[in-house]
Amino acid sequence: PIVPSKGGQLGIHSKELRSVAALKYREGVCRLDILPFIGLYLIAVGLALNFATQYDWFKFTIACYGLGVCAFLQVLAMLFTHWSVGFKAFVSTVAVRDLEDAEAVLVTPAKHIGGKELCPLDRRTLREGLNEVVEVGFEFRKQRFIYNPEIAAFEKLKFPVHETFEFYSKVTGHGTEQKATAAFDKYGQNKFEVPLPPFNELLKEHLLAPFFCFQVFCVFLWMLDEYWYYSLFTLFMLVTFECTVVNQRLRNLKELRSLQTPKQNISVYRCGKWELLPGEALLPGDIISIGRPSGGPAADEKVVPADCLLLAGSCIVEEAVLTGESTPQWKVSISDLDPKSQLNPKQDKNHMLFGGTKILQHTGDKAARIRTNDGGCLAVVLRTGFETAQGRLMRTIMFSSERVTANSLEAGVFILFLMVFAVAAAWYVMSHGLADPNRDRFKLVLNCIMIITSVIPPELPMELSMAVNASLVALARKRVFCTEPFRIPYAGKVEVCCFDKTGTLTSDHLLLEDVVGSGKGAASQQVMAACHSLVIMEGGELIGDPLEKAALEACEWHYASDVATSPDKGVRVTLLHRHHFSSHLKRMSVVVRVEDRQDAGPPTTRVLLKGAPEVVKQFLSHVPDDYEPLYRSYATQGARVIALAYGDLSPELDAAALRALSREDTERNLTWAGFAVFQCPLKEESEPALKALADSSHQLMMITGDAPLTACYAASKVHIVTREVLVLSHKEEEKGHAHGLDKAGPRVLHDSEYHWVSPDEALSVPFSRQHDDLLRVASRYDLAISGDALAYVESIGIAPLVIPLCQVFARVSPEQKELVLVTLRGAGRVTLMCGDGTNDVGGLKAAHVGVALLSASETMEKMMKAKADSNKAGKDKDKGGDKGA
Repeated sequence: PIVPSKGGQLGIHSKELRSVAALKYREGVCRLDILPFIGLYLIAVGLALNFATQYDWFKFTIACYGLGVCAFLQVLAMLFTHWSVGFKAFVSTVAVRDLEDAEAVLVTPAKHIGGKELCPLDRRTLREGLNEVVEVGFEFRKQRFIYNPEIAAFEKLKFPVHETFEFYSKVTGHGTEQKATAAFDKYGQNKFEVPLPPFNELLKEHLLAPFFCFQVFCVFLWMLDEYWYYSLFTLFMLVTFECTVVNQRLRNLKELRSLQTPKQNISVYRCGKWELLPGEALLPGDIISIGRPSGGPAADEKVVPADCLLLAGSCIVEEAVLTGESTPQWKVSISDLDPKSQLNPKQDKNHMLFGGTKILQHTGDKAARIRTNDGGCLAVVLRTGFETAQGRLMRTIMFSSERVTANSLEAGVFILFLMVFAVAAAWYVMSHGLADPNRDRFKLVLNCIMIITSVIPPELPMELSMAVNASLVALARKRVFCTEPFRIPYAGKVEVCCFDKTGTLTSDHLLLEDVVGSGKGAASQQVMAACHSLVIMEGGELIGDPLEKAALEACEWHYASDVATSPDKGVRVTLLHRHHFSSHLKRMSVVVRVEDRQDAGPPTTRVLLKGAPEVVKQFLSHVPDDYEPLYRSYATQGARVIALAYGDLSPELDAAALRALSREDTERNLTWAGFAVFQCPLKEESEPALKALADSSHQLMMITGDAPLTACYAASKVHIVTREVLVLSHKEEEKGHAHGLDKAGPRVLHDSEYHWVSPDEALSVPFSRQHDDLLRVASRYDLAISGDALAYVESIGIAPLVIPLCQVFARVSPEQKELVLVTLRGAGRVTLMCGDGTNDVGGLKAAHVGVALLSASETMEKMMKAKADSNKAGKDKDKGGDKGA
């Protein structure tokens, strides 16, 4: 939504910003931390001179004290410009109504994103063809915001990430130098440099911090009380401590800079020809050729320099640097997608190469519209710099939303509690001291001030740092590595613990228990053997989804080069076309040619499909009576159930016609081929760990992409669910009406279409959006909610009421995982998210404490294995040499 301009506030069109105020700098002595004090100095000096001419030395002394107080107040005002952005804007700028007069903006970010910043406003001249346009904008935390006159609001610099696939397929890069120059003026260089400030600048920032200034003030008081040695030693200790902290910050910044993408050259198609350019020269809209360099494993790894969309060819990439996912991901081109549909970077990740990831293997496409000069894959650059996936991750690390300081709520309450006793003691000393005529009044006031300041010990920052460092060491001993130490105090205040299921609470190793159902047969084996996204690496290793690997191993078919062969080599299934799995669609399908030696007829062309049972059901020509009961019976026992289906296509269709068929045309009137039932056993440590959390009064939640019945069963085994469960779901979900969609397209949903239902469907409670009704249901039952129902709850604006009452979130997308954590956080709950893999990254970032269970990447494992083998070979050689000697 666009927030319109109002008064000095400018319009904004960005969810990251709450408000933007237009300001103009005050010139020279007109600043409010200078001009008022000049007048005070003149008054104080005038009074002092006047009293001196009258030989009134007592009043002269008072006037001199007044001059000192004025100087102290000005120093304090100048320090406040370092401590408070709002105060700095108040004293150094004046609000203006017209953007033309503005020289800076005061930016207030949205909640949980950080504090205010005073950003200079810049004006750049951009060339658009023969026209020149003046662009007004500012940079806030490495993101550029520009003023859009059409909507009279500031918005983020737009990158070409939401165009249609038809648009991308026709892109030819920057055809002229003028177009490339215009793109460079608009987007800048493709780099995200982490600034490395000099030591003295960082030290100055630390020495001007409020707490350090307070400590120096205390040291000054002790000097006045003639504690010279103690004061000087304390000052030396404080400065030394700050120097060590600055050194640590510089080391961290250097480590952060090492994460930047290596500066590799890449082939770019510009001005109608291929040329080799450095990675920093890439611009959005550039056509590039990317792939793993030839030379085998010894060749340098190719790091993707920017976020790109794959136009031709396919790649296998490792995304561990972004997601922690150890399994390499298969990326395919957009050639088979609907040209009229729009790119969604979150849903179309299978077609995108993200900056910072490594290319492990690639397959070029010689039939591409623009042939690459080095046999690489054809891609178009979408985002560069800090807007890439790696750049956004870097920005998250650099500008973390909160910092734990001595000014936290608990510390403030504790200090106020001590302050009561300090003020009482100071009042007692003052009252008794004034009663003694021989008592030195200067020393009396000094002692009272020292009593009050002694409430906050100067060693407090060091004590806090030592506590955090001790926690880091203790965690590291348990092989827990903390990337953001300031989150450690939050870990002690966690109220809600959220867990992913697969790979977190349960084992990664799936086992195919059986294929069940009246439809099972030879086609079931074909679906499991050919309908998958497994890829064979150059070394012969099969990589991909653990569930698909388990299915292929269980059916004992041989798979290589898009051809699956039965164990007796009697049936050969050749892959012709693949529609990849999508968490949004919850299914995948392939078009294959089946050759059976026992069948004398011509090869059969088939579509093989697998997916969630409730989704596959709507594509079947006939749904057996035992379909739903059978699926539910296994799901309620905690099994992961995948529905299998197939259908024969017309034999008259050639390869080109098959590729031209839309996904909707191929996935229709299918025949059920049974359910593949996978068992995913719980990890041994899951139940004791969650029992300990439950016994310590933590609220436990499960957030998973699995089916509600499977999730509820697993939740009951680990103390997340302890009472009878009701699941909020759509009454007609199996007909494809959930999530506001049906065969006719979008439609309006109503509360009456949803209900709370038990897993065995024995109990059903109507859904009501009234808070009292929700509380009444939650008081009697444990609640679960499906992803479709969660989307509906969010659409009607009651997600903050429903989410805190639920224990299990099933069939949720990665974006919904993040929504759950953000909602809990907005409700004031301190949250922990424990997960693994790509789907949990949003939730891990949104939680106060994110615990990622990571395994070494497969590339790293191979390197370690190769190193171990070489060491072993070396030892064997040494042994052989000894024997020979």
